[in-house]
Amino acid sequence: MKDITLKLDRNDKIISLLSQNIEILNKVSRFQTAVKQLEYYQKKLLDLNSRMEKDLSTIEKEVADRRAALIELLIPVIRIMQVFAHDRKKENLQQKLYFLTPENVQGASDTELIKISKKIWLVANKFAGFSLSFSSKIKSLLDSDNSTDTLKFEKEYGLSPNMIKNLEKAILGFIKSMVVFQGEKDEKEKLATKVKKFNRLTKKLISNKIDRFAILFESENPDFYHEYCEIRGNQLKKQEKESLNQESDPIDILAEEPPISKVKPKRKPKSPKKLSSEK
Repeated sequence: MKDITLKLDRNDKIISLLSQNIEILNKVSRFQTAVKQLEYYQKKLLDLNSRMEKDLSTIEKEVADRRAALIELLIPVIRIMQVFAHDRKKENLQQKLYFLTPENVQGASDTELIKISKKIWLVANKFAGFSLSFSSKIKSLLDSDNSTDTLKFEKEYGLSPNMIKNLEKAILGFIKSMVVFQGEKDEKEKLATKVKKFNRLTKKLISNKIDRFAILFESENPDFYHEYCEIRGNQLKKQEKESLNQESDPIDILAEEPPISKVKPKRKPKSPKKLSSEK
């Protein structure tokens, strides 16, 4: 993010300038506190931004490659099942497979592609007589008639058990890569939200406190003040100085916190309960 990089660079310049003028910070204790807060926010922003800039191109490419591999295995199975449905006059199956053209499969979203793949995998296993579970696989090996039907389907339409097995692996591989990629994207979104939060806090801290403290030294230390103005540019509103009471010494005003009264406020006496009306 180019914008946040510029802001981080500007924050670094402010922190560097203030660090080079410790004698100024020592005159106002709350100025020191504000600078420490700025350093903390900057550290958080740098850490969050570095994590947010993580390159996801490798993971994204893996998703694209696995998608392409899945489609390459899926389309031949779809064509075989379409031919099978037409030959056996299975109208319901024909309707389900009618719109699954190569173009529609290629243009499907990732979620839709998974749904299509799952449906084709189930249909192919069902009509080709392949086993869907471990126990049924054992039964199919023991049942010679079932094995003969499977071989007959393979010979007639060209759908082999390896095609189904490879399709299954491709589906699972694509789903796994998608989950990883989506997790990384979700993490980036969370980091972006945190960056916005700390950027907002930093902006508020500089505008509401550090700018005001820097203005106090316009006359006393003009070199420091002008250098600070160069870093802040047009964002430094000089009229904020007018909000301070010029009749008193601003250093004294800001250096000490006003005493906090420890006297607890008196409680109001409870109003007497109204007597219930006699029946």
